[in-house]
Amino acid sequence: MRSPGLSALIADAVFLAHEAQTHLVETYGEHEGWNVDLAGGTFTFTGEQPATFGVQLLGSAAPGPQSWLWGWANPSGFSDAVLDSANRTRALGEQYRITELTSPEIPFGDEDYGQGPGMALAYDLSLAARVASGRWFAYSGEVGGGTRVWMLLDGLRLPAPSALRTVRVLSEALTTTSIADQRRAVASYATLRGVTWDGTTLRMPDGDITVTFDDSGRISGLDGDLRPA
Repeated sequence: MRSPGLSALIADAVFLAHEAQTHLVETYGEHEGWNVDLAGGTFTFTGEQPATFGVQLLGSAAPGPQSWLWGWANPSGFSDAVLDSANRTRALGEQYRITELTSPEIPFGDEDYGQGPGMALAYDLSLAARVASGRWFAYSGEVGGGTRVWMLLDGLRLPAPSALRTVRVLSEALTTTSIADQRRAVASYATLRGVTWDGTTLRMPDGDITVTFDDSGRISGLDGDLRPA
């Protein structure tokens, strides 16, 4: 069970985060592998056409202790530059008294969403970090023994918002985590993407999306209306 504060941040981030991840996979999913230099603050997709970005360490999820460890609490120690996003997230947690963002180590819990042990918690914490830092592209990779390190990447940009793409993003993102307030999630996405939301319709450069909700405030329908080019 997520705290109310973390649940609110999840709602704020979930749709834009999923759009960013979709774009990342579509753009770099064919690369052969990855390398990270936390001392130098760089992350590289390897292959015939490597691509390098700035990197932020959020934390790690380890199957042994069954817990998440924030980067700022890692005994290995890392520079403030590479921990900027993690430190901003902790500061946000201190401001709003969100325990998951201020506790050095957090047990995985029972949430799974079909992603495997710890993935649900790590993903949700990464959503909070994206709101806190304004960095929206994340990557997680195994570093041995089943432990996964979670990072945010600098230097990537999303294409302009599109009605057709947004219908897909909203539909898919509903399955990635539990969204306590789906109306808030749509409104936050509109604000972050700089598009109009009047409580019923998202107005995109290339069309409109009518969003309907059921009596419990959950999204029950998405109806796109594309404008001719």
